[in-house]
Amino acid sequence: MTNPTDAKQVIVVAVDLHKGSNLIMARAFAHASTTGADLHVICVTEPNIANVKPPEDMDAADLTGQDTHRSHEFAEVRLKDFLKKHPTAVAPTLFHHVDTGDPADKIVALAAKLNADLVILGTHGRTGLKRLLIGSVAEKVVRLAGCPVLVVREKKHEPEGA
Repeated sequence: MTNPTDAKQVIVVAVDLHKGSNLIMARAFAHASTTGADLHVICVTEPNIANVKPPEDMDAADLTGQDTHRSHEFAEVRLKDFLKKHPTAVAPTLFHHVDTGDPADKIVALAAKLNADLVILGTHGRTGLKRLLIGSVAEKVVRLAGCPVLVVREKKHEPEGA
């Protein structure tokens, strides 16, 4: 890893607050509890340009589609759940980041700024036309990040012969 051995590891954990974010957080807590790493949880949304309010009446949630308190609460609740299931685990220190823009670019920028040792994020598993039109945040982060990237997804094995 890039940090000196006496420095705490830094893990950037990207969530979008969808169903798969629970698994991402569980994996991040498991890794951090064994390594003593700090977790920097980032939630990035694209700007909400379809808003009909005048700009002076908009707050951050209107502009980004993201309530900063919601992502903070999400991570804190998942940590409590993890510690209930693993009472001997060491709780990592959580840092919260909310940003607006291209998710992959913002995740990679935060990882670089923090000199992160690892990025953990999920994938929706899109293929074909959906992936072409929507793009793959995970794929872009893997290509651009200056550190290892762990891509988490739920098991969906096809039975043999299907």
